[in-house]
Amino acid sequence: MILARHADALLWAGRYLERAENTARCLTYAADSIIQLRSDEARFDGEKLVRTLGLESELAEAGSLESSPQLVAFLLSDRDNAGSLVSSVVALRENLRSVRDRIPIELWEEANGLYLRFPFLGHAQAESRGLHEVLLMVRRACLAMSGVLNEGMRRDEGHAFVVIGRMLERATFTVALLRSDLPGAGNGADAVRMLRLTSSLQAYHRQRRRDPDPFDVMQYLMHAPDLPRSVLSCVGRAEECLKGLGSVGPALTRSRRRAGVLRVRLELGETVEGMEAEPAQTLDALAAEFDDLALEVQSGLVPPLEMTAVRSQYVRPGAAGVAAGVWPVGTRDRPR
Repeated sequence: MILARHADALLWAGRYLERAENTARCLTYAADSIIQLRSDEARFDGEKLVRTLGLESELAEAGSLESSPQLVAFLLSDRDNAGSLVSSVVALRENLRSVRDRIPIELWEEANGLYLRFPFLGHAQAESRGLHEVLLMVRRACLAMSGVLNEGMRRDEGHAFVVIGRMLERATFTVALLRSDLPGAGNGADAVRMLRLTSSLQAYHRQRRRDPDPFDVMQYLMHAPDLPRSVLSCVGRAEECLKGLGSVGPALTRSRRRAGVLRVRLELGETVEGMEAEPAQTLDALAAEFDDLALEVQSGLVPPLEMTAVRSQYVRPGAAGVAAGVWPVGTRDRPR
């Protein structure tokens, strides 16, 4: 058995760990590619990156990004941005701090060490000196925490909730990435960009043995059963962990069924037909289903009650992750 507040904290620790790694990977791409572009091209790619991370409303509040350094500061060190890298690192540490008795000590040491080493804490407009070194440090720390989770944590309910959180976050990111890269006004889909932002470029080349084709890459990232970051793989692992929770409440039982339905639709190729006919609508519907699944899992752990103080931990970073009329996602019994 696991306390609801512990399950909630572990679920969100998994989400924030994955979110930090995704943001670090996006910033690495920006440092390697966007900074080298002309100002108009850099602004276009920067806006695509913001859409991929689900930070449109935060960007609207912060103002437009007129330069690449502004993009880096917004995604890296802006404490007012709930989806920035520094915000994810802080939230990850806080969630793990509340469950230190349930996790390996090495996991806590890695998360706390990353927090203490991060040079931009508290500096919303920090300069980007040593950006590559900082991002490499973050990605290595995230990989170390993943290794501890895989090799050093008991396969109990706590581990299952961490994996569920990571898989939901990973699938949401992949779908948003595909949606942001659909051809539209400006540029078409960038196959290499999609593969780089999911760390799948080498795997694609080894399996396909040809230059990346945008539509083939989209299908690969959606349906490849042996790719850890494909949508199908993420849904399958989340469903497996939900099944392994044993006796659960009706909300988590519904979540398990919903994950199973999503997996079957992906396996049977229903999304392939949708992507060929109406790719934008198909991806929008899929993103909404993942948001609903995440909210259902969360409400199954900590049902909304009146007269409670909640901390906003959103399905997507910032206010954009909460639909109108939906209660804020968070735990009820500890100040954040």
